[in-house]
Amino acid sequence: MLHHTLKALVFILFFPVCLQAQYTIRGVVTDAETGETLPFANVFFAETTYGVSTDSEGRYVLNVTDPGTYDLIARFVGYQTYAISIRISEERDLRLDMALKPEEVNLGSVVVTAKKDKDWERYMVIFKELFLGYSANAAKCKILNEQAIDFYFDKKSNTLYAFAEEAIKVENKGLGYMLEYYLEDFSMNYSSMLSLYYGYTVFTEMKPRSKRQLRRWEENREIAYKGSLQHFFASAFKGRLEEEGYIIQEAKDIKGGRVLNPNPMDLSGVLRQGQSQLSVQLPFENYLYVTYTREGQSEEFRQFNNPSGLSLSVSATRVGEQVSWISLVEGKKAIEFESSGYVYDPISFITQGYWGFEKVADMVPINYKPRQ
Repeated sequence: MLHHTLKALVFILFFPVCLQAQYTIRGVVTDAETGETLPFANVFFAETTYGVSTDSEGRYVLNVTDPGTYDLIARFVGYQTYAISIRISEERDLRLDMALKPEEVNLGSVVVTAKKDKDWERYMVIFKELFLGYSANAAKCKILNEQAIDFYFDKKSNTLYAFAEEAIKVENKGLGYMLEYYLEDFSMNYSSMLSLYYGYTVFTEMKPRSKRQLRRWEENREIAYKGSLQHFFASAFKGRLEEEGYIIQEAKDIKGGRVLNPNPMDLSGVLRQGQSQLSVQLPFENYLYVTYTREGQSEEFRQFNNPSGLSLSVSATRVGEQVSWISLVEGKKAIEFESSGYVYDPISFITQGYWGFEKVADMVPINYKPRQ
């Protein structure tokens, strides 16, 4: 669920050009109540490497090279997140001014955990596991500003919440990225044992110390991308699931367990046109089991896997392969996505299995391009 977030959709349509296009978005970020400009606000396309800060006059200029749909985000401490979806199809210089509303935080009677006490330290361990994940890349990640994260525990609902007024800064030495993650929502319900987090990320590539380190980062990024949720959606859009190593099966719950259809499912006959020529929709019921056959389970996953947590995982082919399953959130009928793997509504579905194991530490930008 998004809190204090303004979302709209802007269509940018242009005449085609022969040269590689560059799309420029420019404007001014201001206070919605006073009209005053906001210098040094953060403006970026979420889940990409495209990001800038406004100048002393609150102005920004953001350039991108790839067409598609992006979430343009403006963030400033003490203000609500401004988010707008921009669909780009051809080249143009667009002006877009953004007015941010002051943040209204009301925790009621909830008591925020004091910094660095035993409860805070315990909650931080839980947060890092649920946020970064448990993979080898997670072990190489470090949150540089842990003190910016606050927690509160709601005894009535048996739920842990986390929030941060500033971006959570993550150094990922496994993939060679610096991440700024603007947390919108985080919760861990101990009654249902379900966790949820949602936010906006901007990536910056770290500078390698050597060509060897760069090659290692490039290899790790490709490994992280292949078999990921982003790779799955990109492959489905292009009709290349089988070629990319995916097996899809349907499953449903019955009294006493879950039944998996042994026959592979052909998604090409299920996908339908989305809101525009840039997107498609994947409608389904119950569960979709996704097996990635080109890479086995990691040692970290095998250690993490346990009967109470992931015992429902059923391999589509043989033991040891990466198996994930997805289900739609109640009220949702389909998942809509584009060729980059960009998903229009990332909280419209739930992922479990291997995709539930891999989290922020294994993310790559949606503008990432694997080596050919």
